[in-house]
Formats: sequence, structure tokens, C-alpha cells
Amino acid sequence: MYKKKEIYCGEVLEVEKTCSFNYKGKNMTRGPRIEKTSEAMAKVNERRAQKKLSRLINTNFGANDYHLILTYSPENRALNPEAAKKDLSAFLLSMRKKYKRAGLEFKYIAVTEYGKKSMHHHLVINKGIDLADIAASWRHGRIHTTNLDNSGDYDRLAHYLIKQTNKTFNDPERCVHHKRWCASRNLKKPLEKNYKVKADSWREYPTAPKGYMVITDSIVSGVSDWTGWPYQYYRCIKISPERRNSHATKKHINRAKGKDS
Repeated sequence: MYKKKEIYCGEVLEVEKTCSFNYKGKNMTRGPRIEKTSEAMAKVNERRAQKKLSRLINTNFGANDYHLILTYSPENRALNPEAAKKDLSAFLLSMRKKYKRAGLEFKYIAVTEYGKKSMHHHLVINKGIDLADIAASWRHGRIHTTNLDNSGDYDRLAHYLIKQTNKTFNDPERCVHHKRWCASRNLKKPLEKNYKVKADSWREYPTAPKGYMVITDSIVSGVSDWTGWPYQYYRCIKISPERRNSHATKKHINRAKGKDS
């Protein structure tokens, strides 16, 4: 027997399979545990933050929503983290008002990179108002705008945003939010389902549930450094007519045969 967790995040389904002393199959044995170092824990925490942010973005945002980068002109650069936070708060307040006037709900996730020579805010927001109205809410420099694609999977964006925080997250003199990101309170949480699977082991190549395809390069199997027990992790994407026929989807086709436990 082993534990299986499914995390539903918009178009993406993540699957985690783990075992422990109480949940292990006949073919599952425990390996040696590796001593936790501060550097190793930092990497683990970074991966956890990336997964959490990826799930949050995938659950709440989609095609044609915006990735914004708010930059500062040299003469308008914030002098300290508190000033940068105040500037971002003013921008968010202006956006809330504009979305409310348009009869829309405003959703966002914000990450700030505060460097010695440069500073900028990254935001993921839902579409709804004209880009000119968005630009008018930021008076300290330029806004660079990119539309989210129709993949439904923004794991790479989450990875990029987390990397942006690494230099300042643990530096109290440069950290703006005192956490890796800030977000609006109206974001939906991913849906988690937990199961106990009566099987001695899992398949090396998992099969996606009906309506999904496994993202083959997301499959990770191994032994946890911390627990010494085997685990498996993979991600699936919902099948749609567009994805079924797209080149991007073809590389996600699951090559496994048989039904997964």
C-alpha cells in the first residue's frame, strides 16, 4: 500500500506517490537518509515554493491574462524596499478601482526584485481592461506586458519568478514583501485529493486519468534524501481539441501502456 495525492490546478493535474513505514508495498524498501544541510534545505524550500506558486498561477490564470513587469526610470527609482512596496500598493489600488468600475474582479500575484542597481515588480494579473489603462496606473517608469499562452501550464513562469526572489528573499535590507510573493485574497486554492492505493508498487511510466495526458518530461522517480523512501511525481495536462492537434501537445503524449495504480 502507498499514498497517492492528486492536486488539481486549472488545466494541470499533479500526482505525488509516496510511501512510509506505515504505507509501503512488499517491493518497497527504505534507503539511507542524508543529513540535512542548510544549503540542501534552501534548495528544497526553493523547489517547494516553485511548486506552490506554479499551482497558484495554473489555478487562477489562463490564456491572454497578463505577465507585467513594472520598471523604474532612473530618476523615479525607489530608494528602499518600503518605498518600492508603497509604489506597488498604489498601483494595485488603482487597478482594483479600474476593474471594479468595469464590473470585474481583479486578481494578481506580485514578485519584487530589489537589486543594488535595478528594481522591478513582476505581476501576473487577469485580463479585463485596456493596456493603456494599466500603463496609466504606473507612474514610475515603463510596463512590459506579455500575454500568457494557451498551454494552461505556467510552471516555467513560476520557476522564473522564484529565481527572481533568490537574491533578496533572505536579505532583510532588500526584501520588499518579507516573503517570496504577495497575492490578492480572492485567488482560488488548488483542489487536493488523497488516496491509499492497495498495491505493492507503482508503474515506472504512469498513465494519465481520462481526459488528461502525462507531461512525460515531468516524471520524477527516486528515493527521498530526507525520508529514505521511494517516491514518484508527475504532471498531467487536460486534453483539448487545440492541444490534441498542436505540436506542443505531441511531446506530452504518454507512452506508457496499461492502467496505472
